[in-house]
Amino acid sequence: MTAAALCFSMSANAQKAERDYSSAHNFIGVQGGGQVTFTHYKFTDLLTPQYAVQFGRYFNDKVGARLHVMGWQNKGGFKASRFNLKNDVDYKFKAITGDLDLLMNMTNIINPNRASHAFDWVLLAGFGVNYGWDFDEYENITKSFTALNATYPQNCGTKHASYNGRFGTQLNWNVCDAFTIGLELQANYKNDMYNLKVNNNPDWQAAALLGLTYNFGYKKKAPKQVEPVYETRLDTTWYNETVYKKVTEEETLRRDIFFNIRKSSPISEQTVAEIVNFVNTHKDAKIVVTGYADKGTGTAKVNMRYSRQRAQAVTAALVKAGIDKSIITTDCKGDTVQPFAENDRNRVTITVATGKAEKDKPETVRKFRTNEVRVRVN
Repeated sequence: MTAAALCFSMSANAQKAERDYSSAHNFIGVQGGGQVTFTHYKFTDLLTPQYAVQFGRYFNDKVGARLHVMGWQNKGGFKASRFNLKNDVDYKFKAITGDLDLLMNMTNIINPNRASHAFDWVLLAGFGVNYGWDFDEYENITKSFTALNATYPQNCGTKHASYNGRFGTQLNWNVCDAFTIGLELQANYKNDMYNLKVNNNPDWQAAALLGLTYNFGYKKKAPKQVEPVYETRLDTTWYNETVYKKVTEEETLRRDIFFNIRKSSPISEQTVAEIVNFVNTHKDAKIVVTGYADKGTGTAKVNMRYSRQRAQAVTAALVKAGIDKSIITTDCKGDTVQPFAENDRNRVTITVATGKAEKDKPETVRKFRTNEVRVRVN
């Protein structure tokens, strides 16, 4: 629960760092549990609490080492049937064990490419020293019973050191990158003098410890190098373009030449030039020259003559300017037709030229272009 709370607090206040689980790292931890010594005495009466601290380092994801210090209280006992005692007797003493252990992460050894690092199975083996003290209960018991005093004389004092061999296993749950909750099971091979009882046989001691370990010093996980993959994409761009198409169109030019009363001259040279230019720039040109006279003066016969003279005068000016007479139609209306509402403006010739001209007509065309683009796809 403590590890889970710590992990939750860390993840809530800081972005989780990417760890390289294959790199070396350090660890420190605390453990608590119990142990039992297997002798001729009832082992259920020899259960004692144990506390431990550990400091170590994993050199890679498979092999590590640690210094493990464990101890608190131990027990020994004498069975009544072996020593002619009235009752079984046991005693307590203090002891501490310091071991240098080799650690082997079997999960990574068996499956080095595993994706999940939530669980680890570790085997351990090591060697160290036991140190015991506070054997007052032992001394009092052996002094009280003659049989015990004869077998176990008090020549060891109240302190004693002996060797310790160990092998065991760990089942570790990595609740986050930094913290691990683990169950450790040990078998410890003790010197015969471990509990001051000498029977020419080594003592075995089993321990079960539940612990919390803090892991630190990981390298940051190197970013995965991804080989870039590219592909060629064809992009299409649509656009509008204005094009010009040659077309032939029928066009009309009208020019009016006004005269004074009873006159058929002068003829405007500018007007004649405009009509000539139209004929020269248009195919199949035709010209109709129509003469008029005002109805407000003269007679119908006189007015017809004036309108004819006016039409003929304009035609003659056009021919003189270079227009083929065959394309000109000359007509006169006298005063039978009045093109204008104002009387005096009807003393006029109206020249209408028609013809076909080639022109560049704009058209909008929808077009597209394609471009090859190299893009990365990963």
